[in-house]
Amino acid sequence: MDNFPELHDLIGFFEVEPVIEDRDVPWFYSKLVFRTIREHNKIYFAIEPGHGKVVFIWESSNELIASLNLENVTALLLFTESGTEKLLAKFAPSTNQLDFELQLKPTIHIKWGNERAM
Repeated sequence: MDNFPELHDLIGFFEVEPVIEDRDVPWFYSKLVFRTIREHNKIYFAIEPGHGKVVFIWESSNELIASLNLENVTALLLFTESGTEKLLAKFAPSTNQLDFELQLKPTIHIKWGNERAM
């Protein structure tokens, strides 16, 4: 990934410490797994920065809401819009994927799609 937040910024966004899969390599080349709970919602967010992969799973009251395997992620960015912190995943231009956007507070919200070929 070309752009990637600092680890402490990701910890601040998810409000949990990640599980780092392989501690024998720098964390950027390992797999970071964040598991966070917001009321009855469970979020699993795994990042493999060195491979451009993200896995997002959202369950609400033990029901699956969304399960996404994102590949060809070129950047992860944290930003604030109208006072709300969001995480943005950008994709390689050749994928025709729109940015994936995740918000955790005050409510969980995701936005993602693909571009229509003209």
